[in-house]
Amino acid sequence: MEQANPKRSGLKAWLLSATKDQARDTGMAMVLICLLFAYLGQRPSLVPLAIILLLLTMAVPQLFRPLAVFWFGLSHIMGNVVSKVILSVIFFLLVTPIGLIRRWAGKDAMQVRKWKQGRDSVFTAREGVILPEDLNNPY
Repeated sequence: MEQANPKRSGLKAWLLSATKDQARDTGMAMVLICLLFAYLGQRPSLVPLAIILLLLTMAVPQLFRPLAVFWFGLSHIMGNVVSKVILSVIFFLLVTPIGLIRRWAGKDAMQVRKWKQGRDSVFTAREGVILPEDLNNPY
């Protein structure tokens, strides 16, 4: 078995990035897709293809390596894009309206107005000894 080479880069590294387990998982996914199309699409002619794919997956899983590279690469790209889109939508639908409502209500949790009035600090000065119980719930 070939050892991972940290100096490998570029197209060759990308093409060899799929592991044997990922190739086997891709082959099993192809079997499942064939069986689903055979059942839901009522095409029993796809069952022999599913059996052939299953035998190939069990005997030579590396055969599915190019497809695994594409499959897992596409899922990685989609995961990055979708997570950013979902987080952006949540921010603009949830956080922005709450901030606007707080601003219209005159709330100033960060005490920006006091700081802009020329005070040296807006931090709350704590007096006394800090006990271990104070560190359990600092908020």
